[in-house]
Amino acid sequence: MPRITHSGCLWLAAVYGVGLCPAMAQTGPPGVDVTVKTIAPDLVQGRLAALSLRDGAVLVTDAGARQRIPTNDLVHIALATTASMRGSSDISLTLTGDDELYGRVDGIGEDEVIIDSADLGKVSVPLEAIVRLDTPRGSSAAYQEFVSWFDRKARDGEDRILLTNGDVVRGFVTAINREGVAIESDLGETLLPHRLVVAVRLAAAPPAPIKRPHMVIRLRSSGRLTVSDLNWSGDVAEARLRFGATVRLEARRIARVDVVGGRWEWLGEHHPISYEHTPMLSMDWEYVPDRNVRGGPITVAGKTFEHGVGVHSRSCLTYDLKNAYREFVTSFGIDDDSGPYADVSVFILVDGKPRFDQAHVRRGTLHGPIHLDVARAQRIELIVDFGDNGDLQDRFNWVAAALVR
Repeated sequence: MPRITHSGCLWLAAVYGVGLCPAMAQTGPPGVDVTVKTIAPDLVQGRLAALSLRDGAVLVTDAGARQRIPTNDLVHIALATTASMRGSSDISLTLTGDDELYGRVDGIGEDEVIIDSADLGKVSVPLEAIVRLDTPRGSSAAYQEFVSWFDRKARDGEDRILLTNGDVVRGFVTAINREGVAIESDLGETLLPHRLVVAVRLAAAPPAPIKRPHMVIRLRSSGRLTVSDLNWSGDVAEARLRFGATVRLEARRIARVDVVGGRWEWLGEHHPISYEHTPMLSMDWEYVPDRNVRGGPITVAGKTFEHGVGVHSRSCLTYDLKNAYREFVTSFGIDDDSGPYADVSVFILVDGKPRFDQAHVRRGTLHGPIHLDVARAQRIELIVDFGDNGDLQDRFNWVAAALVR
């Protein structure tokens, strides 16, 4: 039985601005220019002739030489273009596994939503894969305060609908159709017209594990999607999405491909075996994977990073290496969100022995990357200690930290 039943295929046209996207262009010689990050320190540049999970990447250099890079050695492949935000008239679907898809709703099936996106064309998304739907209102300045508050609300197994007046209706969503969103609550079933809806959040079960290694593709205009299989040849890529759909797209519609589960493992994917925070006064801070310690994006010296760990002085993160890695790689710095008084000392210990230290780390400088040999090591400790001003404003980031097998 489907969790939510739907009827009609035109209701979002009037409410959210359904439209068709232009056809994909097929121009230029085969292959696209890319920059490749591997487990080696230096970046590799060339023309990407082929890419697949099974065979890895094939690059063609300016001299015409072909270089093959195994999948397990890849970290990411970036095209010259960068990913953009969703269009002002697009809805946003948050999917299981933190995937995101932007586009215009083209239709509604019994158990699916059909999204017409700029990069993929029409994609059928099963309802069971959808965690949240944000209407175009959600991205407008008029509703940003309501949306931020909605994001912070506890997730307790109930569906929630954010309304244009800031109210939140809780219960169990029973239908989405051309009339609106129906929700069953303590007061019975209520039908909320689409003109009153800003966002819908559905209580979703944890996603099923996906085989590693796998890839995450970041599209130019349509979001980020996990793929269980990818075959890229010349100007065309075919990808099997996490929820089962297979899409074919122009390779230039991809901004970046990340490999998850190869020899390079982001530190944010690991849980420390211990974490100690020692404040000078009474403010306790938790460590935050892939965000700064206040929950915002990791930004150091004007650059924003997707991966890392945010902490506050004095902190000590200890990770169990299990004699499984050959190298630890990290950059570091004070987050730009900190103030001018931030000042810390950094220490890294491997199996209890000092391996790196840096005093007086202050805002405005990105340090590293540093590469430490951790072959046959059992434990690594990452310590951020007080500097000249105690713990004042000491919001620190381990930037792009990773363990390499």
